[in-house]
Amino acid sequence: MPADLARETISPDEQSVTAEFIAFLKSASAARYPSGQMRRFNQGRASGCVEAEFTVAAGLADDLKVGLFQQPRTFSAWIRFANATSSSDRDKDVRGMSIKVRGVQGETLTRGVDEQDFILNSHPVMMAPGPREFLELMRSVEAGGFRQARYFLTHPRAARIAFASRQQPSSHLDIAYWSTTPYLFGEGRAVKYIVRPVSHAHPRRPSPTDTYLHDELRLRLSMEDVALDFFVQFQTDARTMPIEDASVEWSERESPYVRVAEIRIPRQSIDVPGREQTCERTSFNPWHCLAAHRPLGAMNRARRTIYDAMQQFRESRVVRT
Repeated sequence: MPADLARETISPDEQSVTAEFIAFLKSASAARYPSGQMRRFNQGRASGCVEAEFTVAAGLADDLKVGLFQQPRTFSAWIRFANATSSSDRDKDVRGMSIKVRGVQGETLTRGVDEQDFILNSHPVMMAPGPREFLELMRSVEAGGFRQARYFLTHPRAARIAFASRQQPSSHLDIAYWSTTPYLFGEGRAVKYIVRPVSHAHPRRPSPTDTYLHDELRLRLSMEDVALDFFVQFQTDARTMPIEDASVEWSERESPYVRVAEIRIPRQSIDVPGREQTCERTSFNPWHCLAAHRPLGAMNRARRTIYDAMQQFRESRVVRT
């Protein structure tokens, strides 16, 4: 195994950039939600949360039997589907899938947590490589108007990714999702995570409305179970598959996806009383994980502090009101 794989490079200003990021998010969130419930800044509008099963595949090769995947087992799971930025399903947007695998056994990186969270997006890369660049992007987008236009004119690569990432799928259950950021897979190995539907896209193509993704999720799961495959993709080249640049896609041709688990979403009602409230209260964090799957890269290191700070900030609003 090459020594430079899974190797992180930590910038001396990371802590100060993360502090700036948190200050920006708090200010922008307070402006967006001056009263009442404060939603997540990213993936604020959920299409729905579902009960699921996460089953580690049988017969995995020995080098895949790491952490959560050491042996075949079915875990209960909770999945939240959401839009990245839009308050309406009608808009083209990045879609999110956050998975919480419950009851994991072993050393976790967050005290008191026996969960493994996976946070994924419907596009394989982010628009910016690291926290400082992402903060610049978010400040420009939040300002809107000329400042936003100037940002994308002067950052053509980010503009291309933004254009390619925005989609209007038939259903949250018909598309693939990527972690975009890397994670350890045991000592000295790094992977990204991918989820893909087992079956082809559902033949029904709904007319886009403000709630069509929620409506399709409710309709589909009222009729049938849904299965999705869970893959890992190993870093095989530190240059072409960087740890610290979340805007670079790891080539599937260079490193094929390896199936390690299946997600089964059983037939269910997603509109049962209390489901929406539970969905909003649930916290997902990539650092809710086993030590064998530690998050890697600057984006993930910043997330550890940002996610905790913003969860506490939202909860303080609930207490005050």
